[in-house]
Amino acid sequence: MKCYNCGCTLSEDDFCTACGADVRTYKRIVRLSNRYYNEGLEKARVRDLTGAAASLKLSLKCNKNNVQARNLLGLVFFETGEIVSALSEWIISKNIRAKKNIADDFLSEVQNNQSKLNGYDALIRKYNQACSYAKHDDLDLAVIQLKAVVAKNPGFMRAMELLSLIYVHNEEWSKVRKCAERGLKIDAGNTTLKTYLKEADKRIAEKENATGRKHIRKKEEAISYQSGNETIIQPLNDSGGAGGQTIINILIGLIAGAALMWFLVLPARIQVARNEINEQLKEVSEELTSRTADMDDLNKRIEALQEESRGYQDTLQEYTGNEGVISDYNALISAAQSYIEDPDDALKAVESLEKIKNPGNTGLSEEFRTLYDYLESNVSEKAAEQYLKSGITKYNDSDYAGAIEDLTESFELNKESDQALYYLAQSYLKNDNPDKATELFNQLISTFPDSEFKGRAEKYVDQGVEDNENASLNAPEGTNELSPADQAALQAALAAAAQAQAEQAAQAAGQTAGQVVLPEQLPQ
Repeated sequence: MKCYNCGCTLSEDDFCTACGADVRTYKRIVRLSNRYYNEGLEKARVRDLTGAAASLKLSLKCNKNNVQARNLLGLVFFETGEIVSALSEWIISKNIRAKKNIADDFLSEVQNNQSKLNGYDALIRKYNQACSYAKHDDLDLAVIQLKAVVAKNPGFMRAMELLSLIYVHNEEWSKVRKCAERGLKIDAGNTTLKTYLKEADKRIAEKENATGRKHIRKKEEAISYQSGNETIIQPLNDSGGAGGQTIINILIGLIAGAALMWFLVLPARIQVARNEINEQLKEVSEELTSRTADMDDLNKRIEALQEESRGYQDTLQEYTGNEGVISDYNALISAAQSYIEDPDDALKAVESLEKIKNPGNTGLSEEFRTLYDYLESNVSEKAAEQYLKSGITKYNDSDYAGAIEDLTESFELNKESDQALYYLAQSYLKNDNPDKATELFNQLISTFPDSEFKGRAEKYVDQGVEDNENASLNAPEGTNELSPADQAALQAALAAAAQAQAEQAAQAAGQTAGQVVLPEQLPQ
């Protein structure tokens, strides 16, 4: 016995000679645990497995480190079909004593035999299925499953108890007796089976008393008497000349036996064989039904997983597609990189921002929208000004198609620019599209009532776009309808307005903007 405090071997004294701990109570507990273990061992030897399990549990309750009691309890569980409980006890025992423990052999024998483990697992599943059938009053199916379990593992006491209980429910007392006696041969102390057996014997006796069918003794065919020291046995109606009659009786008996075999025994055996075949067919049908249900469940799971996979693919497409969130993030990163590399060149940044399909998408983060709003507010005005300068330059260089493209971009970015709208109308006029030019002049007049370009736009509209166009085309180069003084004043006003817009855009971006380059000559 080891000391619970220091682990040293204890002597006969009531204290540990190594650490001085009081081990009097500890020794009593260990002795009590050993006594329960010995009691459980004696019960296990006479096949009282239920009583053995109860004693061994008390032993472990007193001393949980009693390895021998734990190993024996595992064997009792294994014998009664409790495979999981047996493995648990042996694993705990192995953790308590890692070396020189017989639990290693038990675990190796069970765990290293995969087919045996699979067989145990199949039996447990069948037993659980039988419990489910019994719970839903499908007693015939439950009996089939339990018979299969008991046939493969007669020691599975839970299955034996449930099968006996079903027979009790069906009042099949002879089957109850047979099943209970079979189980008690394995576990003689099983009180549940003893109760069923007692009830079966009682009901069978009541039935015999009610029907009057009792065991009848055979008639005596001979008499015996004592003659001195010898016992004489003399058959009744003994006749010395009955040899021929005996042969006839033998022949009649053979014929009657053959007839009995033909008319009674063979049909009975055929019926028994048919019943066995029917039971096997039921078992196979039940197994097939179970497997079909498992297949249906697997198919449903596969369909659910496939549907879930399609959902994930759609979500992934939303992020990785041409119009996905990742595409918007890439465009925003490109715009930010262009703005960082050259804050004065806003055109590249605007082109990247225009690639963002839906900046208000709820799937985008708050940081994304913050950065987008910042870039748009700082870049749009600059880009509008740069497109305006480029458009005016192309207009002065007679590149009216290019001017229309740039001025349209400028006005889309800055709807408050009457200058961009005026030059855009002039570009359409020069590009032989007077209808569009008239539309834009009218838009300028209605949208910008205080614009310095309003008078000229009204003049074009009132006089007719085509006349003004012809007049503009026929005017000699370098001439102007305004007087030199008016032309200079208008030129100065346009330059001042452009300068104010450029300074405002530069202040918003944190940089100094350059002056807007006006065309050398006002449009006619």
